[in-house]
Amino acid sequence: MFDSGALRLVVLGLIAEEPRHGYDIIKALEAQFQGTYSPSPGAIYPMLQMLEEADLLTSEVEGKKKLYSITDEGRAYLEENRAELDNIKAQLDEVADEMQGVSLGQEFRELKRALFGQVRGGEFSAEQAEKALAILKKARLEIEAL
Repeated sequence: MFDSGALRLVVLGLIAEEPRHGYDIIKALEAQFQGTYSPSPGAIYPMLQMLEEADLLTSEVEGKKKLYSITDEGRAYLEENRAELDNIKAQLDEVADEMQGVSLGQEFRELKRALFGQVRGGEFSAEQAEKALAILKKARLEIEAL
């Protein structure tokens, strides 16, 4: 969804708004995309560590979580890259506006839950798996044709 430089700017921008935990960042990005995109912890936490090592963020431990805050160097970095961040935010807003409040993410999660539930339950026959595959392929092709 993002290249690493764009994601880094967006994450810094979110933390500049208010100190955040890694999970809060993931949820904020998911909300911006109305549930259709959620960065993995494997993308966010190493990035937060890198930003902290680069003195763009600081963190303080709260129980088992780290609360990240932006540093003066981080604010300067954001200002140097303000035009790019504004462009990224405009693109995010455009995507959200185009979707007009339709939340696809919840349906993605429900589909995944239903499919994995059938597979894990061990009650999915070869015939059912073929039918499910045909349904998924048809849906993908219809979505691609939109």
